[in-house]
Amino acid sequence: MVTCYIGIGSNLGDRENNIKKALTLLHGCLNTEVEKASAFYETQPQGCPGNAGRFLNAAAKIKTAFSPRELLRQLQSIEKQLGRIRPGKRNSSRSIDLDILFYNNQKISLPSLKIPHPRLRQRAFVLKPLKEIAPETIRSLAKETKIISTLSGMRGFIAKEKAQNMTIGFVPTMGFLHEGHLSLIRQAKKDCDTCVVSIFVNPIQFGPQEDYKKYPRDLEQDSILAKSAGASCVFYPNAKDMYPPDYLTYVNVEKITDYLCGASRPGHFKGVATVVTKLFNIIQPHIAYFGQKDYQQALVIRKMVEDLNMPITIKTMPIVRECDGLAMSSRNAYLTTQERADAVVLYQSLQKAREMVRQGQHDARIIKTAIKTAILKKKTAKIEYISVADARTLEDREVFRQKTLIALAVWIGRTRLIDNIIIEV
Repeated sequence: MVTCYIGIGSNLGDRENNIKKALTLLHGCLNTEVEKASAFYETQPQGCPGNAGRFLNAAAKIKTAFSPRELLRQLQSIEKQLGRIRPGKRNSSRSIDLDILFYNNQKISLPSLKIPHPRLRQRAFVLKPLKEIAPETIRSLAKETKIISTLSGMRGFIAKEKAQNMTIGFVPTMGFLHEGHLSLIRQAKKDCDTCVVSIFVNPIQFGPQEDYKKYPRDLEQDSILAKSAGASCVFYPNAKDMYPPDYLTYVNVEKITDYLCGASRPGHFKGVATVVTKLFNIIQPHIAYFGQKDYQQALVIRKMVEDLNMPITIKTMPIVRECDGLAMSSRNAYLTTQERADAVVLYQSLQKAREMVRQGQHDARIIKTAIKTAILKKKTAKIEYISVADARTLEDREVFRQKTLIALAVWIGRTRLIDNIIIEV
């Protein structure tokens, strides 16, 4: 008998019952027993149509006497019993999905079977349940990533890379990586020889009542995902090294920080500008990558780099969205099932606004009223701001013209979400 790990998912019908039945059928196989199963984790489908249901995911540790091919046939037989039709459309919804993640310590590469699972390291929805039942396996995978935690170690790494004329791409993050972060890492790897990803939950950009202490953190999962997307190393500094007890220096960008999130989160962008300046000084990248979801942040960093004559190119990349349009965010993990369903209203209201502008409505007041009406239909929603602004200065606009930003900050339950679109008139 050998030890194997199985990934399980379902997004059709009674998902929980589908997974339980699959485990029962697997345990009932003559040469197999289920030793341990993880809890169920709900996630948004990846790469599926917009109307695809949310997945329940789990992982199981089994003992089996089946060969890898025989085990695959057994899993496919269970899928068939539970209503899965093969071959189906790629990334289509399914009543059950069973994948061999690991088969003992074997490596297999056949047209119909690859072990370990080739996309294992790219999928947080697999890594999370697997970590619950096989923490040592996740630990082992995480060790494949180069992690640097000291400032001197990071400077030394960069010095060696630059001595070899390597171009440095940099993706600053606060961790709990999702597909939005991974898209930035992939672009950095495409553009540059070396890609550095920082993971640092920056204390000075959080207000007194904000979520610094509970902000989601998982270095092992993040390091696996970062490497799978192309990161050369992960920089994971300590807050005490970044801000020693006698720390007194801050960077403040004026005017464009007076609007949007800057108005409702005093001191937030001073914290952002300060930490990014420090990271730029330590890593000295040629190109740094930011996502458009945090539009104001990217604008602030771009202006800071310009004003302080930093020899760094800032690249702002498009928002990455879930299948139903919700902008990806680490804070989405806070949402309950009902709140997650309600949160889509941000994207829907922005799309409605875009359509109104296309049809000739250029009055910002009317557009903002339409957005407000749509959002407040959700009982969990509370609006912090709706802004129609100049995309360059962030000053309010009464009429849509040229390049105009529509930006939202909305509380869904206890979770603060932001989103935006840019409209060219």
